[in-house]
Amino acid sequence: MNRQQYIAGMAVLFLSMMLIGSLVVATWPAGEITNIGLEKLGLTTFETYGITFIIVGLVMFAAMLGGIFMAREDEEQ
Repeated sequence: MNRQQYIAGMAVLFLSMMLIGSLVVATWPAGEITNIGLEKLGLTTFETYGITFIIVGLVMFAAMLGGIFMAREDEEQ
C-alpha cells in the first residue's frame, strides 16, 4: 500500500466516526404519529419540493450517463 491509500483510509475512518458521532449525540424529538393518505403525501411533497426533485433527478440522470460512458469499452480500429 502506498501513502495515498493510508491517507484515504484515515479520511474515511475520520468521516465515518464524525457521522456516527453526530447521529448518536443528536436529539431526535418524538413526534406524534399521524395517518395521512398517499395522495396528500404526494401533493404536499411535489408542491413543496417540486423544483428540488427535478434538480436531483437531473443530477442523478447525468451521473448515470457518466457511469455508462466511463464503463463502456473503447473500440479498437
